[in-house]
Amino acid sequence: MTAIMDSPVLQEMVRELLILLDEEIQLLRLRVGQFDELYEVTLRREGERVESLTEEMVLAQQRQIDLDAKLQAGRGMIARSLGRPQRELKLSMLIEMLEDVQARELEHKRQQIILLAERLKRRHLDTAMLLSESIRVNRMLLEGLLPASGTVTTYNTGGAKGWRDGTGLLDAEI
Repeated sequence: MTAIMDSPVLQEMVRELLILLDEEIQLLRLRVGQFDELYEVTLRREGERVESLTEEMVLAQQRQIDLDAKLQAGRGMIARSLGRPQRELKLSMLIEMLEDVQARELEHKRQQIILLAERLKRRHLDTAMLLSESIRVNRMLLEGLLPASGTVTTYNTGGAKGWRDGTGLLDAEI
């Protein structure tokens, strides 16, 4: 096998990595659920829930950043202990270095993370497409209702005023 089987320190590092991967799986599940809910509440036009959910998603993203740093540090410690560059140490490589029980456990966690990450990516794209289409329809309606009026004040996502066809949001003060 390798030095992992012979080193209690490396075995402990792998156990800690497995704990962090469990946290990663739980956080990915949370984030997938948040995107599922965001998609649904956007369809149902539940503005208040969209706002609160967006805040929750920001917090989850910060947790993800923190967890990513911990995972990177853990992977770096294992790589250094094995005398390998961190960028070369992948979970699939580590699996080959472990005994059967730990190797199966790590492979199972790796597969869960891959599936959840793919699901998160798909749901993120679905939600982005829904929001983009909503913006397009709203702009078409606005242009149809107020063609070339010149009296409409709109705001872009940065808060700047100014009406240009195909951009901005309608100011309620018409």
